[in-house]
Amino acid sequence: FAPVFRSLLGWAFCDMFSCCGAPMEEFDAAVIPVVSKTTCTPVPPQTVALTVKISYALGLRKADFMGKSDPYVVVQVPNRMQTKVETHVKSGDLNPVWNCEFEVPGYKQGEDLVFKVLDKDPVSFDILGVITFPATSFQETGFDGEVLLEEAKGSKPYLKVSISGPTGKYPQEMAAASTFVVALTKPLGIELDATLSLVKVCKIAEGGSVSKHNSTAPQHLQIQLGDYVAAINGCIGKEAIKKAMEEASNAEMVIRPCVQTTVKVDTKGRALGLYLNYNETQPEITITSFKPDSPALNKLQPLDRIFAVDGVEQAKAMVDQLKRAQDLQSMSFKVKRAKPFPSSGPVDISSLTRIAKDDRGLLPQPINPISATALVQIYVRGQPFGGSDKSSSGHRYDTIPIANGMINAGMSCQLIHYVKEEHDTFLEVCKQFKAIVVRCNPGQIKADGGDQVKFDGAMRELRKLGIQVWPSPDVMEQMGAKDALVKVANLNIGLEDTLAYYTENEFAAGFKKTMAFQPRVIKQNRGSSGEGIWIIKLKSGNYCSNFGDRSCADDEVLELMEACDNHAETHTVAEFLEFCVNGRTSQSGKWDTVGTGKYLEGGKVAGGQLVDQRFCPRIVEGELRMNMIGDTCTGIIHKKPKAGGISAVGGTGSIYTYYAPDAPEFENLMADFSGKNLPTLMANLDLHNEPLPLWWTADFINSDPGTPGTPCTIDKWIVGEFNCSCVGISKCAAAYCQADSPNASFFDIPVKDLMEATYLGNLMGQKAAGILNACNTKAPSPAAAKIINRIEAVKSAVTMGVLSKEEAGSMMAKLFDV
Repeated sequence: FAPVFRSLLGWAFCDMFSCCGAPMEEFDAAVIPVVSKTTCTPVPPQTVALTVKISYALGLRKADFMGKSDPYVVVQVPNRMQTKVETHVKSGDLNPVWNCEFEVPGYKQGEDLVFKVLDKDPVSFDILGVITFPATSFQETGFDGEVLLEEAKGSKPYLKVSISGPTGKYPQEMAAASTFVVALTKPLGIELDATLSLVKVCKIAEGGSVSKHNSTAPQHLQIQLGDYVAAINGCIGKEAIKKAMEEASNAEMVIRPCVQTTVKVDTKGRALGLYLNYNETQPEITITSFKPDSPALNKLQPLDRIFAVDGVEQAKAMVDQLKRAQDLQSMSFKVKRAKPFPSSGPVDISSLTRIAKDDRGLLPQPINPISATALVQIYVRGQPFGGSDKSSSGHRYDTIPIANGMINAGMSCQLIHYVKEEHDTFLEVCKQFKAIVVRCNPGQIKADGGDQVKFDGAMRELRKLGIQVWPSPDVMEQMGAKDALVKVANLNIGLEDTLAYYTENEFAAGFKKTMAFQPRVIKQNRGSSGEGIWIIKLKSGNYCSNFGDRSCADDEVLELMEACDNHAETHTVAEFLEFCVNGRTSQSGKWDTVGTGKYLEGGKVAGGQLVDQRFCPRIVEGELRMNMIGDTCTGIIHKKPKAGGISAVGGTGSIYTYYAPDAPEFENLMADFSGKNLPTLMANLDLHNEPLPLWWTADFINSDPGTPGTPCTIDKWIVGEFNCSCVGISKCAAAYCQADSPNASFFDIPVKDLMEATYLGNLMGQKAAGILNACNTKAPSPAAAKIINRIEAVKSAVTMGVLSKEEAGSMMAKLFDV
């Protein structure tokens, strides 16, 4: 285990203006390494100040026979007891919070650190988990993050650890200094070059405000040639930055400094395979890309700016030197590059605009990830903070725990933003990943000027290539569509008299017949937060005894209540039909709803549909929401409407009560849903080749027909809605910006809430890794598949009570001729 933390900030752009002409040229060069021998006197390791912070642990096992565990943490250099420090004991706690900070006494440069989580016992102690940090994992940049403990005896506990770097600061503190903001007045006296995907400073004129700033600012806050301009007055992209420079009298500039490094490339007789962009009169040349077999891959990087080759400077001379590469044994490159950030690799995303200000809180990417994944977001440039779901970093408020969960499961997870102007480039970059986690709130792509249909088309193209997309557009549409309730009508969680309407004629005929029989709930497909969901009763109460005995007349009066705000309206059957089909017209009467009707507009292909479901009177007692990660329920919320209301939508005064997944009150529901319906749910929804979403919800209503407040005669809950469209982690709410908290970030999430969010993120990561692993598993032979199908059929029969365990055992014995 070698955790490396490089949480350095940075933004990139792919537009251009005021740029130099630059020919594209390809160079191949064979390079053979030079082996040199040097003699040096060993220097004894120096004692240095090293600080560690132990925040919390998650998921420790029960070590005490009569209780839980009494954990504490010991930190020391291996085999050097004099360096030992330890936390206090947290009695009876499997998710302890310590928040202890120590300086490791007598620590010497280059020594490893071991962290042991132990259970305090009067007689002895049990090891709850151990992790060893090699010195190389923290000596340059420090470390800050959660680590999976080893020697945990079957459990998978995590420990949150911070180790200071050489400056004495933790990585999150060092990260804040890797970009800086400078507020200047015009004229700035600079020129910007955006030839490639990073906007850089290519000229600083004497007398301008930048030059004056540099004359008084400390060196780490000076703007240097080659530094990158991330934004001006919050504007990103060529046109926006250019406009800001031209129009604004003051300029708040976000500067991303570049760093210099020396790289030696060993080609072992192979060609370099570099594509370069340069102007012979300029002092540097830029790497634009590599051939697939280039030996410089993972050493040099796209957008590295070479300013010396084997000591030779200036573009023309460096190009001549590169042409001599086949005659040389090795080549040394001095390059300038943007400071890296945790989500900058392993997949090259430098061609995409870097929207986020930083990746603070994100764990380091695995050195050898089992799969490369990306988390996609959208920053709405015309809205405060980039949208109501954003942290001050520009990421979604719950992005970091989800991405860290993927990383903790052994995958890489890079954070990228969809920018409509870069659609084609974005798609090509996404093709380099094994999976994409989409975290774009409904409507945000359109709000940023983009095309949701175009974006969804790109995601479907990735699915055709075998790349997982969570959730895919098909999954979002078909699980979120109201007619999903029709597709599950015959399951334990459905009602058999649930109908769907796609045309005006079938809606009129069907609704008049169902309305004459029982109170109904009519649900439009496109609304959100209860808009267009109507609870409807006949004012006369003239219901027929048997379904189909009669149909309602056009002039019969309906009493309606809308779920979005529980407001009531009264209309005739004809007015209701007219509003649903054509919206507000002279035939629809006066409506108080904020909605516009026209629920069938565009037909089925465009999402025009209405679902007609039996009204369950116990809805006034509340509904249940199951929070799901894959096939695992992580919690149940009972949402009770405000007195006199029917809907428990947020903001209507509803009361929420939280239950564990194994709450005895809902044992039968869990048995029906998890045990009987989940295994076939995606197939029932015509999503045969899609896994369950990573993070989704299912809402349930008690279908007992009795009067609210009286004992139930049946224990049956039916599903009212599925939702997998960017479900949020509510425990991260402290991280999103509001008018009174414009700088809210990941680090504002309270520790207890963060622990729960981390658990959810880790579980998502484990489910995602399992899905990708299953996709990579070779399909069984036809004969093996036949046996597997028979085994699954027997197991299903036992689950449904068709076979006893003894009968199933006998059938298994016959199956294998035992």
